[in-house]
Amino acid sequence: MSEDPAATLVFLRAGLAEECREHAYIVIVRTREELARWLSDPKPGAEGLQVEGLIGDPDAWALAAQGSKAIPLDVVLQDPASEFSALYRLADVRAVRVTLPVKPGFMKALRLAASLQLPVRLLPGQPEPAVLPELREAARFYLHDPMVEAPVEFFHSVFAAFRGSPQGTLWEILEQDPAIFSHRDDEGRALHPPDFVERHLSALIQDGTACATCRWQPLCAGYFKYPDPRYDCTGVKQLFAALESAADDISRDLASQEEENPAAWSTLSTR
Repeated sequence: MSEDPAATLVFLRAGLAEECREHAYIVIVRTREELARWLSDPKPGAEGLQVEGLIGDPDAWALAAQGSKAIPLDVVLQDPASEFSALYRLADVRAVRVTLPVKPGFMKALRLAASLQLPVRLLPGQPEPAVLPELREAARFYLHDPMVEAPVEFFHSVFAAFRGSPQGTLWEILEQDPAIFSHRDDEGRALHPPDFVERHLSALIQDGTACATCRWQPLCAGYFKYPDPRYDCTGVKQLFAALESAADDISRDLASQEEENPAAWSTLSTR
């Protein structure tokens, strides 16, 4: 199996990962047997396990809770609205993140994951109009609910970017930029070339889409125009604007506090 030297992290099905020698890689496991094998004896280069379709298997998570190896797990839910209650099974599992597709009802899973202090990655794709209010609710939940202690991506990194800390594009934040995260099919072939994002954005600009003049282009890089370049980004732009406004509010509050008590802030800055 040929490897792509430009990629820093390769995502492979469990069977193909047995033969991987050259790269750091994530192993995609879809059966309890695959999970058990990689938990008990992760091979060199294995950076984590992406666990798909197993949230409903209590025996799999009893096994994971007993594991002696602290290899990170990314548990991917297929239908968060119906699977959310099974997240309790992850309470005793170490080094675990939950990945949720943005589908109707995903807030149930997000709230429960937050109550368990589990990091979350939201995969928005091209959110349907019906789910956009729920996505805005999720952003408010991340920003204001004291229950939230672990990061919720993509909100966490976008918010940090608006506060002046560069985080890369949305493709990078969500681990979907093929130049950095090379996802492979069941035959080990890369789903997209390393320059996919650059070419995709260039084509959108040449075709005269709204990306050409969009103020969010450096952050989004055409993420919400894939796979359908005709997708209406109005709701997404409103979400970005809300996150930016919240970041500005916090920056102003901190600046005001520093002006009121500069000595305290000077002391804090030297710690």
